[in-house]
Amino acid sequence: MIFTEKASDTDPGTAPRHAAAKLAILAGGNVMMTLMISSVLPATGAIAGHFAAIGDADLRAQFILMAPYISFIFASPLSGVMLQKYGRRWPLLAACALYAVAGGAELFIENFWPLVIARITLGAAGGAITTIVMTLAGDYFTGAKRTWAVTVVGLAPAAGAVAVIAVSGILVDRGGWHMAFAPYLISIPILIGAFFIISEPEKPGHAATGSGALPKNFLGLCLITMAVACLAVMGPVQLPFLMRAIGVHTAIVASMVLVLSTVVAVATAVMYPVIRRYLSVNDVLVFILGCGTICFLLLFLANSLAMVMIALMIGGPPSGLMITHFSAVTIERVSPEARGRALGLINSAIPLGQLLIPFVSGPLREALGIQPMFGVLAAIVFTASVIAFFAPRLGSERPAMMSLGGQGKPPGRA
Repeated sequence: MIFTEKASDTDPGTAPRHAAAKLAILAGGNVMMTLMISSVLPATGAIAGHFAAIGDADLRAQFILMAPYISFIFASPLSGVMLQKYGRRWPLLAACALYAVAGGAELFIENFWPLVIARITLGAAGGAITTIVMTLAGDYFTGAKRTWAVTVVGLAPAAGAVAVIAVSGILVDRGGWHMAFAPYLISIPILIGAFFIISEPEKPGHAATGSGALPKNFLGLCLITMAVACLAVMGPVQLPFLMRAIGVHTAIVASMVLVLSTVVAVATAVMYPVIRRYLSVNDVLVFILGCGTICFLLLFLANSLAMVMIALMIGGPPSGLMITHFSAVTIERVSPEARGRALGLINSAIPLGQLLIPFVSGPLREALGIQPMFGVLAAIVFTASVIAFFAPRLGSERPAMMSLGGQGKPPGRA
């Protein structure tokens, strides 16, 4: 079952030939996922100005920003299904080529709908790439080495987001809004590197034991992933409203707070293999929910910028562990034959959860106000953390769906 502990990390594991080069390509490929949105963030105002003459400029700019998610959500699980039939290497090369073509075209497109189409195409390529690189991390490595590989690939998007936002802002200031799409050209060296370095894993998509079917309770993992993805970025998304509420109106300060939160997220993701030596899969979930509870409680009580900063730093670990933890759990507990499909669904659940944020926060914020909203969210997440803590202990023979790990020992202490 997917929610029972496994002691795979007691084995130091194995790595393929040219492991460092392969891992660099996989991490670089996953960075391309975060570039889809992050590189455009500093240019949204300029894009709105470009389309001001045709009306609804702000809405058009936001739609262009988020358009890749339209196809990402569907392409990620679809690519997982294709991996079982076509292997890993050629789909990765094709997706990188498509990303390069769509991203390169955005440097020159002036009209709204052609740009939207290019952005949607980019999202399809990005969804395929992130699913394939995570699958290959699970294929190439085993044991503790696989935990480290998944950690490196999983934290790459957060680290890349910090760098690309700074670089993209400079590019936009000096070259105009089209230059926000220039970072997409990183896909070209990644494509060339993948052509020479990425090889088809031995026996791709085949498990020596087990079938290609997903575990019957895998839907529970997807729903938990969506919920964590929603709460993990709720604070940063709502930050502009909260800053207004406490009397801070400068965007530079908000950016500094977000950067600090992101740094904590990246640092936590780097520590994931160490965390897993001491905490079970379910304990990590409780830790994520606990950080979310404290973050929301502090935002509810915040009356100064310092408290907001502390709150979002405490909220960093859920964001940092989100991709890494749920990808690692999936890789460890799903058969190699089903690995691609499972990771595709998990990768789709993350943006779905983030897209839920306006539907969760909007009604609460309008009805209660921004800070009381965080108080309600703190109570909800605290309740979820209590359920996650006690569920596996109340049902040791059949762990509850909320539990990701049952009662088993942490992998490094089995």
